Amino acid sequence: MTVYRIRIEGPTAIAVRVATELADAEGVELISSKQPSMLDSNTAELEVSVEGTHDDVVAAVASIDHGLPDGASIALADQ
Repeated sequence: MTVYRIRIEGPTAIAVRVATELADAEGVELISSKQPSMLDSNTAELEVSVEGTHDDVVAAVASIDHGLPDGASIALADQ
């Protein structure tokens, strides 16, 4: 299995919820998380590391990204 860094941006509550959804995704294991940092008064950034196959991680990120509100994002940090 490979470790992937994932960057989440959005309102603080969204960032934490997205990290939880990522941890619950099929074939993906959350292995570490940095402390969230504030990019501005309304936007937090959270970087997490997950383990899984490339296909499982990409599928999880795509599935979560599809349901995010405007102003929130999730992406593989290494690509």
